[in-house]
Amino acid sequence: MLDLKHLARELVESGRHSNRAETGTDNAVLEAVSQRDRDPAERKKSVVDWLNRYRVLMGLHTDCRTLIAGEIIAFADERQEESLHRDKNRIVYEFNEIEHRISKVTPRPKKGKERAVTSLASKALWCCYPNDVPIFDRNAASALRVISRLCHLAPEPNQREYARFVDVWLQVYSEIEPVVAQAVLCDCPYKVRVLDRLLWYLGQNDFYDGSVGSTAA
Repeated sequence: MLDLKHLARELVESGRHSNRAETGTDNAVLEAVSQRDRDPAERKKSVVDWLNRYRVLMGLHTDCRTLIAGEIIAFADERQEESLHRDKNRIVYEFNEIEHRISKVTPRPKKGKERAVTSLASKALWCCYPNDVPIFDRNAASALRVISRLCHLAPEPNQREYARFVDVWLQVYSEIEPVVAQAVLCDCPYKVRVLDRLLWYLGQNDFYDGSVGSTAA
């Protein structure tokens, strides 16, 4: 069986959790979301710029991107608490709420089906609860599926995609949390981002390249 603590320790020691440039952009969007007295247009632009970095707004026109940013900021401004305490049910509930709000202002593709906004909504929710929310993307989901099979970590049945992802993500995080607690996190101040970045690295499409050093920037 895969030793998750050993794997996490090895990846952290190699700097796979560190990314100074990404941390800088993370901090910028978190400030924009949390500072309610800032100019609304400036707040929206910061959110759009951050989401563009992750390519989750591709194919959407500028006005739509601004509307989505506005929904995210409105959602953040309406928060009653600053933390979800890494509670799966609370995370999934809030995800469903923000996903619904984003979907309302996102145009349907020509075929009529709703645009998939799981990755977008998870990133939007992280902006509101940066200490609690796992970020869903293709790399992370791919890596987590493999880990769930190797470690026999099963999600509860009959859940939607993001709920299944969070279910297993939290199980993995509970295993590696002692490693995260001991890590130097100056380039990754939000602990949940350690696992996000490790999963992103593990889920990449290419094979291991021994000539490539640390990804820390």
